[in-house]
Amino acid sequence: MLLQFLYARGDIYKFSGIDVFYPLFLIILIFYFAKSIKDKRIVDNPSYKYYLAGLLIKIIGGIMVVLVYSFYYTGGDTVYFFFDSMTLTNLLFKNPAHFFDVVFNGFTIEKFSYLDSTTGTFVYYRSPETFFVPRVIWPFTLFGLQSMVAAVILLAVVSFGGVWRMFQIFIKEFPELERPLALTFFFLPSVFFWGSGILKDSITFSALGYFIYSFYHIFISPEKIFKNLLILIASAGIIISIKSYIFIGIMPGMLIWLVRKYTMQIRGSFIRGVTLPLLLIIFTGSGFLLLNMLGDEMGKFNIDNLLDVAVASNNDLKADYYGGNSFDIGDIQPTVGSMLLHAPAAINAALFRPYIFESKNVLMMVSGIENTFILLYTIYVLIKVRFFGIFKYFNKHHLLTFSLIFSLFFAFSVGISTSNFGSLVRYRIPLLPFYVASLVIIQHLHNKEEEEKKSLSYTYHKAIVE
Repeated sequence: MLLQFLYARGDIYKFSGIDVFYPLFLIILIFYFAKSIKDKRIVDNPSYKYYLAGLLIKIIGGIMVVLVYSFYYTGGDTVYFFFDSMTLTNLLFKNPAHFFDVVFNGFTIEKFSYLDSTTGTFVYYRSPETFFVPRVIWPFTLFGLQSMVAAVILLAVVSFGGVWRMFQIFIKEFPELERPLALTFFFLPSVFFWGSGILKDSITFSALGYFIYSFYHIFISPEKIFKNLLILIASAGIIISIKSYIFIGIMPGMLIWLVRKYTMQIRGSFIRGVTLPLLLIIFTGSGFLLLNMLGDEMGKFNIDNLLDVAVASNNDLKADYYGGNSFDIGDIQPTVGSMLLHAPAAINAALFRPYIFESKNVLMMVSGIENTFILLYTIYVLIKVRFFGIFKYFNKHHLLTFSLIFSLFFAFSVGISTSNFGSLVRYRIPLLPFYVASLVIIQHLHNKEEEEKKSLSYTYHKAIVE
C-alpha cells in the first residue's frame, strides 16, 4: 500500500529487480578491484589499509541517500537529478547531436523541441547551476542501466577519488596521524551521507579534493605540474559551475598558504617581515581580480552583490515552506559591519548546530549527536592548549593554517547565508573534515610539544644527578 501510494504521486523513483541484482553485481566487482588496488599499493603506502573501508562506507552512504529520498522524503533533489539524467540518456539514443548540445551548452526553453514522450522532460532546466548536475552524472545513469541505486554506486566510486586525494595530502604532511585523519575524512556521518548521494554536495566535495590535491602538487610540493594543472582547471570549473561560493570560500586560505610558503623560504626575519605583507597584497589583489573576471560565470555570487545574496538567502530559508527547521542568528544587513557583528553566531551555527534539542526528525538528530561530539572535542582541545595557545600552533604548519582558515571562513559564509537546518547540514559538508582535521593536528602538535618538554626536563634532571 505504501509503495502504491508513493508511486501514485509520480515524484518517486520506482524500484525494480535491476535495483537489487545489478547493484549487487557492481558491489562485488568494485570490492574485488578495490581490494586488488589496496593489496598492491599498501606495501609502499600503508594508508591504503583504509582504502577499501573508506570506499565501501561511501557506497553505503550513497545508497542510504537514495533510500531516504525515495521512502522518507518521497522525492527531492536526488530523485529529480536522476530523472533529469535519465532524460539525457534517453535523448542520447534519440538524437546524439541534441544530446551533446545539451550536455556541453546547457538547456534553454528553445530546446524543448528536443524532447518528447520517449525522452521525458527536465525538472531543473531553469537553473544552470542545478542543471549542471545531471550534465555531469549522465554517464553513471547510462552505465548504471538507468538504475538509481547502480548510478549512485558508480558516482560514489568516482567521487571517492577526490576525498582519497585530500586524505593523502594530509597524511603526507602528518604521517603519524593516519588513523584519526582517516576517521575524519571517511567516517564522519554527515560527510559520508550527504557527501555520497546524487547531490550537488558529493560532486563539489570530490572536486574540492581534486582541486586541493592539484594545487598542492603545483605550488607546494611540485610534481607532474602539467597534469595537475589540467586537474586544477577542471575541478575549479566544476565547483564554480555548481557551487561557486565554495571556490570563493577556499581562496583566502589558498592565498595565505601561498604567501606563507614563499615567505618561509626567505632568509632573514626583516626581509621576510617586509615581503610577507607585500606578497599578501599581491596575491589578494590577484584573487579579487580573478573573481571579478569570473563574475559573469559566478552568477549571483559575483563580489558586487555577494552581501545582498547572503541576506536574501538567509531570509528565504526562514520561510514556512521549508518545514519549520529554521533558526535565527539575528537581523542581518547587507553591510560588512553587520556581517562581522554576526560572525561568531554564524560560525557557531555552521559548526555546531542543530543542537540535539533542536532536532525535529531522525536525520537532524543524527546531525545533532555529531555536532555534540564536535563541540565537546573543540572545547577539549581549546582547554588543552589554554585557548590562546591555538594561535601558536596556527603558525606552525602551512597545511594547518590553510585548513583552519578555510573551515572557519567557510563556516562564516555558510552560517551567515543559511537559516534552515535542512540546508545547513548539507552546505557545511566541505568544511567539516578540514575543521575536525585542524583540531586533530593542533592536539597532536600540543602533545608532541609536551613530550619534548618532558624529555628535556628528564635529561636536565638526569644530568644534574650525575
